[in-house]
Amino acid sequence: MFVLVAITGQAQSINWRIEGTVENAAPNDTLYVIDAEKQKEIAILYVKDGKIVPASGTLEEPAICCIAKKGRKGWIREFVLEDGTVNIGMDLKVHYLRHIGGTPINDELKQTLALQFQKLDHETYHEKVLEEITGIASRHPDHIISPFLIESRKIIFTPTESLALIDRLSPELQQSADMDRLKENLLVEQETEVGRMFKDMKGISPDGKPTSISDYVGKGDYVLADFWASWCVPCRHEIPEVIALHEKYKGKGLKVIGITVHDSPEKSDKVVKEMGIPFPQLYETKPMSTYGVLAIPYTILFTPDGTILERGPLPVVEKKINKIFGE
Repeated sequence: MFVLVAITGQAQSINWRIEGTVENAAPNDTLYVIDAEKQKEIAILYVKDGKIVPASGTLEEPAICCIAKKGRKGWIREFVLEDGTVNIGMDLKVHYLRHIGGTPINDELKQTLALQFQKLDHETYHEKVLEEITGIASRHPDHIISPFLIESRKIIFTPTESLALIDRLSPELQQSADMDRLKENLLVEQETEVGRMFKDMKGISPDGKPTSISDYVGKGDYVLADFWASWCVPCRHEIPEVIALHEKYKGKGLKVIGITVHDSPEKSDKVVKEMGIPFPQLYETKPMSTYGVLAIPYTILFTPDGTILERGPLPVVEKKINKIFGE
């Protein structure tokens, strides 16, 4: 049996209520409602017979929230606690929200959430998400959800598109410290967005010799650059897939290079040897200031002449590679 217990505090101005359903919940599951921006626990969430026991509470202002499950990394995201009753439905087996709604902002987010369950190709999904978030930012330039969506979905958009979305925010939100940092990063990334020529970046090879991207890019082959680090668990999970691409296309015109991020050569080299990574590596690089890479794993695909053809998560770039080589 589960019960939803809200963490209480002083009387506040936002009166929220949560109800909904939870699929695949185990009797010992413990769930938490987390303020995604403040990294603060708002409520402890339990369920009974697959349904959330309705609960209410107060906050000083609306909060963008996610659900965290005890003992599991990652969040089920995202909805807004605001005046009124939000209805959420989540599936603990696949670890995501199936539906949200019930209050004005959550009803709008419902449209964006629904796109995840439609069988859309990458280009169509990109267009529809951009359309939805452009609409939300235009209608709610002062609401915290707008900058949150722009930042959390930046990996889907080009830097130019993200900067255009920021322009739709109120002057106050545009001048916030978080938006200043994001704009600075986007301006760097804009210099290396799809269609631009590569920028050189220096590093050292595993044997300690100076090396750079220009040693590989613009030399007549397609080049896949994989940004990773020894401390990044998702990166290490993805490395076998990158190795598989290397093995599949190494004789057909594709070269792969690894570029480590905020990592020591010693730790990077240990992983390279343990996992048997067969392609060249660049250690001690600065991808954040050169390519605007803030989150890893991350990949960039260069054309034979050095033009940036695609960048983003590996599945997106892999589709482009398969298309190039007729797979």
